[in-house]
Amino acid sequence: MRMALLKCKMCGGTLTIDKDSSLAGCPYCGTKSTVYDQDRKLFEQFQTMFAALLNKDADAGKTEEGFWVEATDEELVREDGEIIAIRCLWKMKADFCTVYVAKKNVIYTFDKQYEAYADRYIKMVSEVKYPNREMEQELKNYIPQVVTHCRLEDGGRMVAIEKKPGVYPLRLLGILLDRHTAWVISRLENLCCLLSYSGIVLNGLTLDNLFVEPATHQIYLYGGWWFAGYQNGTMSGISADARKCIYRKYLESKRCHFSTDLESLRLAAAKLLGCETREAVEGLLTLPEPFREFLLEPAAGSAGSDFAEWDRVLEASYGERKFIPLPVTDEEIYS
Repeated sequence: MRMALLKCKMCGGTLTIDKDSSLAGCPYCGTKSTVYDQDRKLFEQFQTMFAALLNKDADAGKTEEGFWVEATDEELVREDGEIIAIRCLWKMKADFCTVYVAKKNVIYTFDKQYEAYADRYIKMVSEVKYPNREMEQELKNYIPQVVTHCRLEDGGRMVAIEKKPGVYPLRLLGILLDRHTAWVISRLENLCCLLSYSGIVLNGLTLDNLFVEPATHQIYLYGGWWFAGYQNGTMSGISADARKCIYRKYLESKRCHFSTDLESLRLAAAKLLGCETREAVEGLLTLPEPFREFLLEPAAGSAGSDFAEWDRVLEASYGERKFIPLPVTDEEIYS
């Protein structure tokens, strides 16, 4: 079975993965690529979970409905004893909470000792401000919309948010071509400007906390809000990858600063390109030079100026903007 989510850095062809090693090979140009352990595990889990579905003849347009037949059922128990049934297509850990990805919702559960972070999630999401009504109508779709929250029987907390059916955890797309990584950066720069306008620092802009809608090139900032704080305010926590990006003076003083999100954006982009560190981007010789320098150099002095710099880099790297479709289907992403 092929892994449709890993692309060759040299020719863009679909890579095939050797389950007994950490290598993926391109059948077109022969290039070998390292597959990081987590990506390999994700792929193997996809194979196991959805092999039955792939062997069925699904009617056109009903692939997603067929997928949900294969989803796993999870149950949470509310403090009053009521059962919360979840038909879960994907389950993972993000920081110290458990994430359940369902068809129309993303559910975050927090153990009892972390229940304060559930409250922070709800509070900080409500603090997002928009410059005008038109921008609110557009951008609010990419910020969590809390539909319900409750205390669980074991003392933990649950927070459920809305999710469109065609939206997936960004990490599940695996390694992307640089042109696709570029539009991810553009969307994140836009969201960082919104955070900055609201005076909010996420402190958790990592792959595990981001969701994507490949068909429309949109990024959803669903996770990480449990660590969000106010610019120059006291930091309540920080995601592991964001900790690698925060400037030492802000880490030592435990202060929130917008630069943490902008630097985290660069690390997330490097990982989408197949690099575990930003420094490793230096070795991506097929990456346009302005793009590579953008990922290696420090962020600009504000979210707005960083976005402006990225616009310059984008044009210098690829010329006039074009919509480059990301050919991902439900069959591919769940196979």
